[in-house]
Amino acid sequence: MPPPRDLEVLLEVRDVNAMIVPSPVLGAPMPVLVLELEDGREFTLYHVPYEIVRALNNLRSGSDSLGGRESIFDVFASMKDLVEELGKSLESVVVDELDYNTGLYTAKAYFRLGGLQMMRRMIPSHAIFLAVLFGRPIYVSRRLVDAQAEMGAVLSDEVSEEEEEEF
Repeated sequence: MPPPRDLEVLLEVRDVNAMIVPSPVLGAPMPVLVLELEDGREFTLYHVPYEIVRALNNLRSGSDSLGGRESIFDVFASMKDLVEELGKSLESVVVDELDYNTGLYTAKAYFRLGGLQMMRRMIPSHAIFLAVLFGRPIYVSRRLVDAQAEMGAVLSDEVSEEEEEEF
């Protein structure tokens, strides 16, 4: 069951890609989640915990050879049967908040416990991990996608102007 949509337009996530990319500013490796949306656009979450990128990639590849130290995400993935009750109660995840002071997104995870629906505010990458682990739908607010696209266009224009000044 999809989450309550209220007045917010939500876009369904069709695919989640977890990867390490060079930071556009520092050039150092940076873990990101790229969410491919139903309208063909992408929504990117930057600086996600490396452990989530690794765990999501392990889920996708079906790898169970985790090696080294395991994070809680690796444990959940390798012991999925033990946490199945959590998965049965999770209905969906919605990324729909941005704190403009901190630059941090927030997701809401919707759970159905008997006849009650419960919503928990979570770190988006953690909520997305749970949704991918248990095959639940993920949604992103169109307002946030539009804002991120607009910010990307502004930054792209600024970089173009700086390059022109160098000539």
